[in-house]
Amino acid sequence: MKPTPNKHRGFTLIELLVVIAIIGVLVGLLLPAVQVAREAVRRSACSNKIRQIALGMHQHHDAMRAFPFGQSVPWRRQLKPDGTFTSGWSGVLVDRRCWMHMICPYLEMTDVYDQIMTSVTLNNASPYQLASANVQHPLFMCPTDTNAGKIAMRPGGSRGFCGNYLAAAASGSFGGAGAGTDLDGICYALSKTKISAVTDGLTKTVLLAENVVVPDVTGSEDSRGGYFNPWSGNTLFSTRHQPNTSVGDAVHAANNWPPKAPTGHSYHVQYTRSWHSGGVNVAMADGSTRFVIDTVNAAVWTAAGSRNGSEPTPGLD
Repeated sequence: MKPTPNKHRGFTLIELLVVIAIIGVLVGLLLPAVQVAREAVRRSACSNKIRQIALGMHQHHDAMRAFPFGQSVPWRRQLKPDGTFTSGWSGVLVDRRCWMHMICPYLEMTDVYDQIMTSVTLNNASPYQLASANVQHPLFMCPTDTNAGKIAMRPGGSRGFCGNYLAAAASGSFGGAGAGTDLDGICYALSKTKISAVTDGLTKTVLLAENVVVPDVTGSEDSRGGYFNPWSGNTLFSTRHQPNTSVGDAVHAANNWPPKAPTGHSYHVQYTRSWHSGGVNVAMADGSTRFVIDTVNAAVWTAAGSRNGSEPTPGLD
């Protein structure tokens, strides 16, 4: 008797479709988890960067006995040859340094510092014309922001590198005509804040936070995060409103870009924003970092921007 040959049975079309459907469901479940894991890594990398920058701020304090100034030139004031500032527009080239430049020696970016200090000494170039203004500086770029590191453009030239980290200037606005010189934060125009002046406590006072880099549009650049052209406080932030607020920023050049970075205020101010889900990375004045959620208690957040417990200026809404 002949043995019965083995019969090889293939998949039916229905079985194949079921397998494909199961694989599709598994992939659909897996992809969000992978994306969440990737964002967690990016958020952690962002936190590490802001901590390094905070440590640079503290090294500046150790060397210079004060945190770096937020920016050297308030709105429409310029450096005169005798080292003083004009009260208005004068035609003298601008000393547009900000806190970012002043901590470069402590972040292995001495070339950037040397370029801008030479420019200020010779008074022969605006910082955004320097070579270092037109390259990306990775330490100041959040991995989650796809626009991080843009070189802000304007008709006829460049405004330089735009990054993601801002210094805390105030719990209110920056002043009706630009960046004020007597604000209640740690870094504002011409500030020389010492640790001893942070009477609220270093762990309760904000030093740095994130910024969303906004794309330029034809004929108009957005200056927020522009370290090499810091005029009306565009490298500073206020805690007047919570992170990622729908309340608009107001700096000297801004493109309305809701929902993350709207504009529309009559006074000069900007708020912390990020592309991280639900909040922003911040560095406190003691150098520690934390993730502050968008729904943080508004009064607590506002108070965190003040180094001495003073009340925010009323009537800004």
